Amino acid sequence: MGGKSTLLRQVCLAVILAQLGADVPAESFELSPVDRIFVRMGARDHIMTGQSTFLTELTETASMLSSATVNSLVALDELGRGTSTSDGQAIAESVLDYFVHKVQCRGMFSTHYHRLAVDYEKDPKVSLCHMACQVGKGIEDVEEVAFLYRLTPGACPKSYGVNVARLAGIPQTVLQKAAAKSTEFEASYGKREYMSEGDLESHVKDDEIAVIKDLLHFPMASSCQSATHGTSPNLLLELQQRARLVLQGS
Repeated sequence: MGGKSTLLRQVCLAVILAQLGADVPAESFELSPVDRIFVRMGARDHIMTGQSTFLTELTETASMLSSATVNSLVALDELGRGTSTSDGQAIAESVLDYFVHKVQCRGMFSTHYHRLAVDYEKDPKVSLCHMACQVGKGIEDVEEVAFLYRLTPGACPKSYGVNVARLAGIPQTVLQKAAAKSTEFEASYGKREYMSEGDLESHVKDDEIAVIKDLLHFPMASSCQSATHGTSPNLLLELQQRARLVLQGS
């Protein structure tokens, strides 16, 4: 909807036209010749060979990883969306890291994994951009987005999937529920999503220390009561002793 996939295709076609000596649809154009163009885009399976959409995606990506050179141009569109969010994001980030720091070729990498933007915002070899849009409030405060189809510097602050669902004709009651859930998920996971790796480790450590402190202040009266429910007070005392040792070490 925002036009990023079309932009990726357009750049690849412009490079081909330029190397042929044909006119390029642009106000200005700078080109270093490329030896090959690799594109990983779309979602399709291969039923006859038993390949799922995700396997097909990874097979094509593997070919790019093994064949691309420093003079190649690569374009990957939403790599990793065919599996769970955690696995998809991990694969996408690893592939991007390989192209940026190992192959060191030119490329375009579109994704909805905002964590990647956080990790690469200070990388001198990576430029972050997003497709511009205008956001406003529509009927019953449902967010409405007007896509401007313009490439803009910087990472996109958020995704607008609920708006696309509205354009697709999803019922209003479903949209309201989706908008509420989206806000809930952002509140629960958004803070951790945008943390740097160091901040995330510190945040996890703080959570662990908080749990340990709760254990240390676990009342002995509760320990005695737990004995009547099959839990040994000695076990709780042992856990508290271990907690003290952990806190001393931290």
